[in-house]
Amino acid sequence: MRTAAGVLLIIVAVLNLMASLGYLAGGALTSGASDIAMYAEQQSGNEMTAEQKEALKKVQDEVGGKGIGFMAFGVFLLVSVGILIAGAVFLFKNTKPQFIMIAAAMAIGGEVIGTFITGFGVMKIFGLVAGVLAILAAKSMGGGTAPEPEDAE
Repeated sequence: MRTAAGVLLIIVAVLNLMASLGYLAGGALTSGASDIAMYAEQQSGNEMTAEQKEALKKVQDEVGGKGIGFMAFGVFLLVSVGILIAGAVFLFKNTKPQFIMIAAAMAIGGEVIGTFITGFGVMKIFGLVAGVLAILAAKSMGGGTAPEPEDAE
């Protein structure tokens, strides 16, 4: 079970790496789009009415906030990549169950937060299963190191 949990944590780390890059790029584009709209209005020379300016400001505030949220979640996923890989290594070595619990919580937390942003998808199952298996493996650790493999001669 430790090996399966470790392999799944590594798979989830790779998926989180790709997702984090997407969230970071999408957040930057989203928050930058609101600034581009204001710049285009200034460069066009056409004066906007007060209603148009108010509507633009409302859209900028809403879109800019979402962009920052996407970027924050992208940073969370990027940080989780290193923690998940370290958790997998500790699973393989049968050490540091407390750290493995933190990695498992990050795996599950990332999927839960991602579900609120994009909805539930099939790929989120990997993170949830990896987190649950890692928790079970960490709870079953006795505190010693992994037994040495026996030589089959």
